[in-house]
Amino acid sequence: MSLFKTILTFALVFFMLFFKTLGQVTLSGNAPSYKGEELIFFQFSDLISRTEIPIGRCTVMPDGNFSVDLKIDETEFIFSHLGIYKIYLFAEPGKKYQIVLPDSEPKTESQRLNPFFREVEVHVGITNIEKDDLNILISSFDTAFNEHFDQIVMDAYAGIQSTPLDSLINQIESIYGKFDQPFFTSYRHYRYGLISQLSLMQKSRSISDKYFLNKPILYNNPSYMELFNLLYDKYFLFFARSESGQAVFSNISDEKSYTNLKATLAEDDVLANDSLLELVILKGLHDGFFDDKFSRSALLTILDSLYSQTQIAEHLIIAENIRSKVTRLLPGFVPTPFELYSSEGKLMSLNDFEGKYVYLNFCSTSSYTCLQEFTLLEKLYEKHGKFLEIVTISIDKDAQELKSFVEQTKYSWTFLHYGNKPDIIRDFDVRAYPTYFLIGPDRTLIMSPAASPRENFEILLFKLLRSKGEI
Repeated sequence: MSLFKTILTFALVFFMLFFKTLGQVTLSGNAPSYKGEELIFFQFSDLISRTEIPIGRCTVMPDGNFSVDLKIDETEFIFSHLGIYKIYLFAEPGKKYQIVLPDSEPKTESQRLNPFFREVEVHVGITNIEKDDLNILISSFDTAFNEHFDQIVMDAYAGIQSTPLDSLINQIESIYGKFDQPFFTSYRHYRYGLISQLSLMQKSRSISDKYFLNKPILYNNPSYMELFNLLYDKYFLFFARSESGQAVFSNISDEKSYTNLKATLAEDDVLANDSLLELVILKGLHDGFFDDKFSRSALLTILDSLYSQTQIAEHLIIAENIRSKVTRLLPGFVPTPFELYSSEGKLMSLNDFEGKYVYLNFCSTSSYTCLQEFTLLEKLYEKHGKFLEIVTISIDKDAQELKSFVEQTKYSWTFLHYGNKPDIIRDFDVRAYPTYFLIGPDRTLIMSPAASPRENFEILLFKLLRSKGEI
């Protein structure tokens, strides 16, 4: 009996260790040009909202060595933002990757301050790699595929066809079709669908039938989701043009009914699969928030209904991410919380200004426009400081520069440095400097964005306070 227990215990320990290892990925390497820097690795929580979530971080040691363990349950697209680069790889559970980072090249000041700057995407090198590793296969395939991609799309829009699509696909498949790797097989399949759609060789209905109707939904496969996002882009508006889809506008704006919207869209037989239909609705809701064709409050009501009714875990996550993305800057909602260090080195948050209105602004002390408006902000603070707190979040590269600036100018309102939470720029969707927001005493957004001091903010504030009976 004791022998049996020993064997059983050993077996349990073995399986626990096996499954623990199976879901773990290790990234390591040597990158002296990054010594002392923190490397943060991300994955997309979903590929509709494209919400980035950090899944591991490490600091590069003085000798350049680094190592980080990531927990993943299936093949994932992993990436990291490194200066001007965005490096990426496809990580499989249970594997260890020795990666080769590009030499460190920080963003220039103009690149850093430009919200539209696009990082150079690099499929990171891996030294301990087999010839049939997924990264080798995808990198090689993408090179062959992209050789013809741009030309085919350009020809299609010019109304010509210099490259027969079927023969090109057969040519590429003769090289890569022999690899029996499910993720790679699906990756290729949906890349071919993408080029068929972009080249206008097949109608959208045909693409939908072939690639999506009654097919498994591959939530984590970038190739699948890229074609899905292209095919169903602004689908509500597209389907509303059809005779059977005319009710879409009333379903959303008047009835605010998820049930009725779902019934209307189900009239499109390419959405016969309930899971696909629900995913298309999520995509349509996401797109609807970024145009002016639908009421945002109506879209939110439908999104909340979908969230409460769905039985699909992935759709719960997508709905949460969409809601977070679109409400974080809507008037009436609480913005993304943050804690930042002041120019005096004190860690502060919006809660430190409880009971006051907060005129929040994002600025750089190297911006001429910001410097001009600082003088107006000082006057505004002198007049209304009893009930209005001014908080400037500086995106200056060096916190010491901000401290010196405040000491020299002696401006009396609160200055915070974004350094320990750089994502705050993305959280507030800052696209130019300065950018302003007005936050109420209850910490909800009132004006988003708000007018600047030179755009009569003081008059708007006066009207707001009068409407609330506060003056």
